[in-house]
Amino acid sequence: MITKKVKDILLKRADELEINPSCFFTQNIPQDYTEVDETTILISEINSIYSGRASDVSTTKDSRIEIQIFYRGDTIPDITESIINQELEKNRFYQYDSYPNVDPDTGFLTRTMKYEKTEVI
Repeated sequence: MITKKVKDILLKRADELEINPSCFFTQNIPQDYTEVDETTILISEINSIYSGRASDVSTTKDSRIEIQIFYRGDTIPDITESIINQELEKNRFYQYDSYPNVDPDTGFLTRTMKYEKTEVI
């Protein structure tokens, strides 16, 4: 699954990201992690589509993922996002959207980053 691959890529830089490896999740965040005081990352698959037809056969697979960063503590957003982007680009994931959100009740920052990758099959 593409989300597992992305999680493994990011876990290699967990120390540099200064994010606890146990705070990286795919598809959903367990209920007991919703109120933690540590930055948490959720990696979700948006879609995976076979495409690039040649002689009525798919020749590529387009995958899109979404990374949500729930900032807490001393995590520095610019550094975190730069490291994530650099690491994913090394693995041919390219960002096509990114936007912040501030929870009006808590004041916590969340960043959503979307990436796509096309693989020849």
